[in-house]
Order: sequence, then structure tokens, then C-alpha cells
Amino acid sequence: MPTKPKKAAQKSGATSSSVAQPRASRPVVPRSYRFPASLKGMLDWSWARERLAKSYNYVIVTVRPDGRPHAMGMHGLWFEDAYYFGTSPHTRKAKNLARNPHCIVISEDMSELIIVEGIAETIGYDALPKGLSDLSKSKYGWPIDPRMGGQVYRVKPKVVFAFPLKQIATAVTKWTFD
Repeated sequence: MPTKPKKAAQKSGATSSSVAQPRASRPVVPRSYRFPASLKGMLDWSWARERLAKSYNYVIVTVRPDGRPHAMGMHGLWFEDAYYFGTSPHTRKAKNLARNPHCIVISEDMSELIIVEGIAETIGYDALPKGLSDLSKSKYGWPIDPRMGGQVYRVKPKVVFAFPLKQIATAVTKWTFD
């Protein structure tokens, strides 16, 4: 049964009434995996949203110019159904995203694995959502401040997968965003 989002997640901006709900379905996998075909037991989007917001560390996967993957652990914020992070434009991930904005963000808890496939875009400090800097200060101890240098990125999800280990036989869920 899906869990309800905690009040802390709601206060942190993890939920937003202005954000459209994604469509839930099952991932397409070989029949031999024996994942359920029916919609019964799928997770509610609030389950993934809460865990994405709660994650302290994330992994981002980008693609190098020669097609090889690049993965890096990092801090970030899940806010209003998008992932925000900052980095220097001289990092490998920033260079990769400049050439190919498609990326993957993975939450830290492998027992409740959440994989976000999305598209990254740079966003100006003046365009950051209200409350994002305060959330950063609360979560990591520092605000998002243009004086720190670097670029801020927003990853908008296209597809999100959930593979909760303890519920793998019933709750595997895929969400698609328009």
C-alpha cells in the first residue's frame, strides 16, 4: 500500500498543487522477470516524491562526447517535481550536459530505488523557485547563493521508475511525465 507524504516533505516544497501528476504504469520488462502486469499494487507518485525529496545524496549519470557514461555522486534538491543542483561549468557533468542534456538521477536508498530519466537545463539564480535556497540551507547548511559561483541546473523528469526491494513482486511502478 502506498505511503502518504510526510508533513516535512510537504513543507519542504516536495509537493506542489501546481505540478501535474504523472501517468502511472508498469515498466516494460521481459515476462521472465515476473513483475505484475495488472495495475493493482502500483505506488502512488507521492511515494516517489517523498523519497526523492528526502534523499541526501544522489547520483547523476551523464553522457560524455564519445558516448561513454559518466556518473557522479552529489547533493541536490527535489523540489516541485524537479531536481536542482549546482556545479562549476568546468566539471565533466556540466560539459556533458552542455552537449547532451539527457541524464539520469538516482536516489541514495538502493532498497527503495528510484531512477529519474530527464533533461537538464541551466537556470538563472533569479528564476529559482521561491523557497529553494531556504531548503538548501535547511538540508545542507548553505543557501543557494550566486556569489558562490557555478551554475544551477534543473532536471525535469520524463520517466521515473521505482523498484522497492521489499515490494518488488507487487509495487514496481513507472511514471511518465508529459
